[in-house]
Amino acid sequence: MEMVRLDEILDDKENYNFLTIDVQGYELEVLKGSRETLKNINYILIEVNRDELYKNSARVEELDEFLGEFNFQRAETSWEGETWRDAFYLKR
Repeated sequence: MEMVRLDEILDDKENYNFLTIDVQGYELEVLKGSRETLKNINYILIEVNRDELYKNSARVEELDEFLGEFNFQRAETSWEGETWRDAFYLKR
């Protein structure tokens, strides 16, 4: 499968401020290919995992750390005993 970075397919990045990602464990890789896009994003809804739910998938702490570099903070996650859940990040 050919992969393309999000930064390459969004022509006018300034028109977007909300990003939602659910790619079955590949979330961190998508974010890494979205560095320019993240500069204009204010809100992110993304699937997070407590454990390695998928092969080589990032855990929530890794996503927190990466997104923290872009001034995002996880605002809401309700685990309810599950190993995965959607999380909402806000830019500080």
